[in-house]
Amino acid sequence: MNLNGETSTSSRRKLVLKTNTPSDLSKALVLYQPFPGGQCVGRNLVLNADTECKPARHLLKPKIKTESKEKIKKTHEKSDPKKSSYSNMFLLGMVLAVTVILSLTRSNRDRDLCDTKSMVVDLKLLKHELTTNLYGQFSADTSIINALEEFQVTDEQMKVLILLGGPGTGKTWTTHLIANSMSEKTNQVFLHLGPWSSLQEIQAAFNKLKCCRWNFIFIEDSDYADSQQIGTLVDMVSSVSQNISCARQKIFMILTSNYGQKEFAKLLFRELERLGTRYTVSHEDIRETVKKLTSPLINGFAQRKVPFIPIPYLPLEKMQLEQCIHNDLVLKKKVAPPDVINKIIQHFRFFPAPKDYFVVAGCKTVPTFVNLYT
Repeated sequence: MNLNGETSTSSRRKLVLKTNTPSDLSKALVLYQPFPGGQCVGRNLVLNADTECKPARHLLKPKIKTESKEKIKKTHEKSDPKKSSYSNMFLLGMVLAVTVILSLTRSNRDRDLCDTKSMVVDLKLLKHELTTNLYGQFSADTSIINALEEFQVTDEQMKVLILLGGPGTGKTWTTHLIANSMSEKTNQVFLHLGPWSSLQEIQAAFNKLKCCRWNFIFIEDSDYADSQQIGTLVDMVSSVSQNISCARQKIFMILTSNYGQKEFAKLLFRELERLGTRYTVSHEDIRETVKKLTSPLINGFAQRKVPFIPIPYLPLEKMQLEQCIHNDLVLKKKVAPPDVINKIIQHFRFFPAPKDYFVVAGCKTVPTFVNLYT
């Protein structure tokens, strides 16, 4: 009972808000309302005696519609095969484009690094050095320069030269002149054969050859190698010449051999007897003489069908011996009168007797006797 004597209803009685317009009712704010079966805490709730408190429908429906649309949109995106296909194609195109750009960049870089077309030997300088400091070997000079010029402009991977002739005729000196005319970009490998050389040393020399580079390999004293060493040498040359895995590799190989001294001496002797000179010997006669030469090295290359160019070195005469002596004096910054030069010449043997046209050992021991008399 209240103060006025009226009987009060229970505190859990439902509260009914009366209003003339439904819109006012929907805007009613109920902060807290005890209600059978649950609590309603919030705003904009519709209340009546017969129903539970619920959120306003006009506010609930837009939210439901919005959530439904988003779910449908996501489901549609996931299930749309065309859009997924276009996306995959776009990604694949991007990957291909990046791959092509990287490959072109790498190709240009490799082309710059592997520029084997650029000459690494100063041919003009080498030609001057050969004609000035290599005495009496006009045929060898021409053959070497032509071989280098041809090797420069072709795609040939390997070229082999065998310098043939007696000792002291300038074969080793030629290799030094060629080596000194090269740029720093070249890879130079030196190998001396003989009883002291092992098969592993021969293989190690060829393992020093580099891809994407100009390689010059100089092999001295091939005549001192035994049959097993010659076989290993020829096998290595054959395998390197057939190696296609090494990109843009250029190998210029020079070997020296003393074979051919007698044959070239006979050829030059006939020319001198006809009152000719070493400079009047025909190239055709020289080529025919070279074709008849045989040696373990030449036979090994022929059997394995490895192409090579024979370079003939004619025996030296007294004139070329005097030139060697004068050149050695210049290099040592010394001066010797004619009688001293004659004394030096007397230490050298000539053949064939009694003509004594050619020096047996060429210019090989000239520095020794120059030091002895100056």
